[in-house]
Amino acid sequence: MRFQELSESQTVVSRIIQNSIVSNKVGHAYIFSGDYEPYLLDTATLFAKALFCESPDGAEPCGVCRNCRRMDSKNIVDYIEVEPDGASIKKEQIQQLLSDLSLRGAEGDRQVYVIHQAHKMTTQAANSLLKFFEEPGVGKLAILVTTQPQLLLPTIRSRAQQLAFRPIDRAQLAQTMSEELSCTYDLAYLALTVYPKWDDAKEALEQEWFVQAYGLVVQLIEVLTKRPQELLLFAQEKWLGHFKGRNELRVGLELFEHWLEEALHLKVRDTYAPKLFKNEAALYNAFIQNRSVTKLTHAIESVHAAIRRLEANVNPQLTFERLSFDLQKG
Repeated sequence: MRFQELSESQTVVSRIIQNSIVSNKVGHAYIFSGDYEPYLLDTATLFAKALFCESPDGAEPCGVCRNCRRMDSKNIVDYIEVEPDGASIKKEQIQQLLSDLSLRGAEGDRQVYVIHQAHKMTTQAANSLLKFFEEPGVGKLAILVTTQPQLLLPTIRSRAQQLAFRPIDRAQLAQTMSEELSCTYDLAYLALTVYPKWDDAKEALEQEWFVQAYGLVVQLIEVLTKRPQELLLFAQEKWLGHFKGRNELRVGLELFEHWLEEALHLKVRDTYAPKLFKNEAALYNAFIQNRSVTKLTHAIESVHAAIRRLEANVNPQLTFERLSFDLQKG
């Protein structure tokens, strides 16, 4: 990616970053928020590349110098990425980051750290990161990438410059992926919605597991619509047998959450055309028929709470059983 390309869809963000580089007024911490993490990560990499570049044209990195080539090959030691370890970013990971931050740059006066899915930091991890924000040191830059900035601690948000990206056209991305993998557009769109990285979405679509996950979500909706008293039995016989661990169950719950969000849109506006599970029009109509906006909203909140419990390492089976109870009660 280059700033010229970034400017085409993110004019304001591109201008802010470029101006900070040219004027030598780069902050110590930024929050990149938007609906598609790969694009946020590409921008973070471009930002870092521009700072490390030995012969930039304004803010635009030259692309040919030693540091630009090393950024392209991910072989520059002063650029570090932190990703979730399982379902969360743990305190120990941030403490290791802080240890690195306490050292001078290994090769120069600039260090850049990018935290993927920053909203998945545990409370302890986020509190540890505040130390860096309070005493960042010269030449050190943190970029927090998140699709859910509201989940970051207020103290984190208040100490970083927030750059909100405009929504990315997932329809075009889904079309490209469906053609590349010869899968349905609907499945491609779903994978890009659930998985934060292009490569992860692509890998999921190459496995029968994700296709089966799609079918199980549809079956779950059918049970809730026609036989809600059988929800726990369905969970024990089918759902938990497929979604066996925390990460797999998270995928299933996120697919379910997206269904509920689409159903809510359809309930509020009957002319709405769902973007996900597009072939299930009859089931959508049956599902929302006797459900109020309040009940649909409660269901979404219950699923989101279940995802949060998973991230807090609550047992997956207990998590889904609690969700089943909440759905039947609500």
